[in-house]
Amino acid sequence: MTQLALLLLLASVGHGLSRWTRLPVIPLLLALGMLGSFSGLIPHPGEGKDLAAQEDPLFFVLELGLVFVVFVSGLELAPRRFRHHRGSVLWIGLTQFFVMGAVGFGLAQLLNLSVLESIYVGCAVSASSTVLVLRQLRTTQQAVEPQGRMLIGVLLLQDVMALGLLITLSTLGMKEEGAWIQVLLTAGAMGVAAWWLQRSGAERLLRWCEGDEELILLLTLALLFAFLGGAYAGGVPVIAGAFLAGYSLSSFPVTGWVSAPMQSLSEFFRSVLFVALGGLLTLPSLGTVGQALLLAFSMWLLTPPLVAWLMERVGWTSRPSIESGLLLAQTSEFSIILALAGLRMTHLSDETFTVIVLMAVVTMSATPFLARESVIRQLLHWHPGRRRRRSEPRKKPALTNHQVLLLGFGTSGMSLYRAMQAKGWSVLVIDDDPAVISELTKRKISCLRGDAADGHTLEQANVDQASLIVVTTRRAEDALTVLRQTAGVRVLARVFDDGDAERIRALGGVPVSGAEAATEAFERWWADSGSTSEV
Repeated sequence: MTQLALLLLLASVGHGLSRWTRLPVIPLLLALGMLGSFSGLIPHPGEGKDLAAQEDPLFFVLELGLVFVVFVSGLELAPRRFRHHRGSVLWIGLTQFFVMGAVGFGLAQLLNLSVLESIYVGCAVSASSTVLVLRQLRTTQQAVEPQGRMLIGVLLLQDVMALGLLITLSTLGMKEEGAWIQVLLTAGAMGVAAWWLQRSGAERLLRWCEGDEELILLLTLALLFAFLGGAYAGGVPVIAGAFLAGYSLSSFPVTGWVSAPMQSLSEFFRSVLFVALGGLLTLPSLGTVGQALLLAFSMWLLTPPLVAWLMERVGWTSRPSIESGLLLAQTSEFSIILALAGLRMTHLSDETFTVIVLMAVVTMSATPFLARESVIRQLLHWHPGRRRRRSEPRKKPALTNHQVLLLGFGTSGMSLYRAMQAKGWSVLVIDDDPAVISELTKRKISCLRGDAADGHTLEQANVDQASLIVVTTRRAEDALTVLRQTAGVRVLARVFDDGDAERIRALGGVPVSGAEAATEAFERWWADSGSTSEV
C-alpha cells in the first residue's frame, strides 16, 4: 500500500510539473519513477529474483495500467470508420509494419543482441502509438476527417498484428504439450465474441442503461474483466483480452456512451503506469542510452519518408502524406507491453528492456513537436515533387469554367455543393482525399485532387477567376494561405477557434464557426451580400 501511495504522489507531482513547465507529461512521469527507483524509494523487483515467477506489486500496477491503456485504445478503433480507405490502410499499415520491423531487427543484430532479443526490438519499432496519434488527431480536429480515419485504420491493423505477435511470443517455452492450441482456440473464441458485441450486442446491452453513467461504467468494467478472466483462464495474455474488450465497444454510438465515464479512470491508470514503468528501469549506462537514441533516430529518419511515399503511391497529396508520416514516427504502447512480457518470460535482459522503453518514451515525447505545422511546411518546401514543380515553367490553368471553388469536401461538402447547385452556380471541388475524388468523379461532379493550400493547385484551378472561395478544411492555415494568395476574391472559411476567426477576418475573409452551421451560415451571408441571383 505504501508503494502504491508513493506512485500516486509521484504521478501528481509529474502532472503538476508538466503544467508548470509546459513539458510533455510522459517523460516527466518516467523520470520521477526512475528517480524513485534509483533512490531506493521504489524497490526494483528484479534484484536477485526470478522475474518470471514473482508477483511484485510493481508488476501488478504496470499490468493494470497497460490493461486500461489498451482497452481505451480498442474503444476508438471501429473498422467502419475507415471502410472507404481499406486499400490505403492495408498498403500503408502492412508495409510500415514489416519494413520498420526488419530495420529494427537488423539494427539490433548490429548491436550484438541475440536473435530473440532482436525480434523483440523489431516488433517494438514496427507499430505506432494508438493513444498518442488519436490524441494528436483530436487536438487538430482531424479524427473524423478522411486522413484521420485512414490513420485510425492503420493503427488498428498494426495493433491487431502486434497482438498476434504478443500471443505468439507468449507461447514460447510452454512446457505443456498442446498448450499453444488452447491459447489459439481461446483467442479465436474471444475474437468472435468481441466481433459479435461490436456488431450489435453491446449496443443492445447498453441501451438498457438508459443513459445512467454509473450503470454504464459498471457494465463496461464488468465486460472488461470478463474478457480478462477469459484470457487468463485460456492462457492468453490479459492485454489481448483488454484490447478485444475495447474493440467490442467501439461501434457508434456505444463508444460515445462508454468513453465519457471511462476518461478519468483511464487517465489515472495511465499516469500511474508511466511512474511504475520508470521504477522498473535499471540505471541506464551511456551505451544503453546510445542504443535507445540510435533506434529512435532510425524511426525519425525512416518512418516519415516511408509513410509519405506509401500514401502518395495510393493517391494522397504531399501535405497529408508528410503529416501522417510525422504522426506515425514513434513506437506503440504495444512496444512496452511486448517488452514487459519479454522481461517476465526472461526473453529480455534488463538492459534490452530499458533500451526498448527509453526508445518508446523518447519517440512518443517527440511526436507533438515533430508534427507541428512549421515542421510540415518546412518539409513541404523540400519535397522533391514541389521543388520540381516550382522549377517548371508555368502552365495554363487546367480548369476555368467555374464560379465557386469549394476547398475540402468533408462532412458538410455535399450539402454545400447542393445548395450552390440549386442556385445555378458552377462549382469546382478541390480535395486531397483520393477516395473523395473517386466518388465525385463517379457522380460527374467537377473536381480536382490537390492540396487546398498549395499554390500550384490553386493556379491549376484558376483561382483568380473565381467569384467565391469556400474553405471547409479544418486547418485554419489553409484559409489563411488562400487569403494571402488571392486578391479581390471573396473567401468564406469554416473555423473552430476564435483566434483563427480573428486572423481570417483580419485578412479580409469571412469566418463561419462550426461545421453544422456551414450551409446555413453560407446562405445567410450570401443573402446579406445582396447577390442571390448570381455570383
